[in-house]
Amino acid sequence: MLFLRQVVEELRKVVWPTRKDLLSYTGVVLVFVAVMMLFVSTLDYGIGKLVLLVFGSGS
Repeated sequence: MLFLRQVVEELRKVVWPTRKDLLSYTGVVLVFVAVMMLFVSTLDYGIGKLVLLVFGSGS
């Protein structure tokens, strides 16, 4: 019971973001993830083409 009371006390100390802040943070995260997906996909495609160029297509 003491633990639950302490948890509630700590949660009251939390500064919760406003709806505007939350939407802003979500947008930043989604843009970052999209950019990283594009970067990794481009890198994967380039390395795949390089491997095929060096080792041939296998046929």
